[in-house]
Amino acid sequence: MSVAAGPNLRLHGYPVSNYFNIARAALIEKGTSFEFVPTRAAKDTEFLSRSPMGKIPVLETPYGWIGETVAILEYLEDTLPSPALYPADPFVRARGRQIINILQVYVDGQVRSLYPGVFMGQSNAESTIVAARTMLDRATRALTILLQPHPFLLGANISHADLFAFYCLDIADRVTRFVYARSILREIGGLDDWSARMASRPSSHRVFAEFYPAFELYLTGYKALYDYRTDIADVLIPPAVLNA
Repeated sequence: MSVAAGPNLRLHGYPVSNYFNIARAALIEKGTSFEFVPTRAAKDTEFLSRSPMGKIPVLETPYGWIGETVAILEYLEDTLPSPALYPADPFVRARGRQIINILQVYVDGQVRSLYPGVFMGQSNAESTIVAARTMLDRATRALTILLQPHPFLLGANISHADLFAFYCLDIADRVTRFVYARSILREIGGLDDWSARMASRPSSHRVFAEFYPAFELYLTGYKALYDYRTDIADVLIPPAVLNA
């Protein structure tokens, strides 16, 4: 079976989602053309036939649909091998997947439990706040060991690990500063130059240019307590940068 890419790819998702933004940034970094189809997560039968967990992003290919961000990135790596977003060395490649797994499960998975009281106009139970903090403490210690850019996380070139870290830590840092008055970025440390390098990439500017308008509508719709317009302490790309 020949592999088709480029204009035959359609990425379905929503610019507020960090996972959608990871997949979108990867497509941009690959230098391929693709169509963005605005789509919200859903549980109806039609959407579940495309994304069985009812989640975004979903990549539409000539051969079918692929859900789950890691699976999408693997497909892109196999079908669009250049430029490579994983190193060839098996050990370094595995370290990249290790970083991604920690970010998914022990950072993003934890801060998502706090979204109701930050982004959705609700409140978080104290037990949820304590449980998330305990796991975030462990994840922060692990990432302090693993995230040592030189200049990117896996060496001289950008990788999927960088994209995962950039977009997951951006949203996580917003949450940890709001809930705990602590910055996960500052606690990990050593990421200032890396953050600036990632923020300067054209893919980041394209992604965040659509993230902020969608985020504002999302927060307004939920009457969220969080206000991104005043939250600029450790945000990776403040809105002002996009308007400069």
